[in-house]
Amino acid sequence: MEFYRRKKQTPTVPILPLIDILTILLIFFVVTTQFKKKSHVLEINLPSVSALKTQVEVRENSVLAISKDGTFVLNATRVERAFLPEFLVQYKELHPDAKFELEQDEGATEKDEIFALESLTKAGFQYISKRVRLEGGTP
Repeated sequence: MEFYRRKKQTPTVPILPLIDILTILLIFFVVTTQFKKKSHVLEINLPSVSALKTQVEVRENSVLAISKDGTFVLNATRVERAFLPEFLVQYKELHPDAKFELEQDEGATEKDEIFALESLTKAGFQYISKRVRLEGGTP
């Protein structure tokens, strides 16, 4: 005697709903992705500090970088030393509320640092901070 047996359905994965979900995820990631901005073009080894009291702040600042050979770069724009004061005055007109971070290579001279600070002050910038690497921190 033979009984009626239902055929077992083979398990399947519904492809169309998965494609819809993947498309939605792809659109979401494309829309919400924030790309990293290149802040400057100089390779700088920041001096390290361990004994100073430091305050860590995360904000959008303008960066003036000084390399060990005396090259100045303001937000990925290379500026000749002779034109730095004029350039900063024009930058002040475009960005009156700009706050500056000074990045100086370990091998850069104090003469370059003082020149940059003096140029920033003469241009009228009031908020100037210096970026250093904390002992044990990443560069």
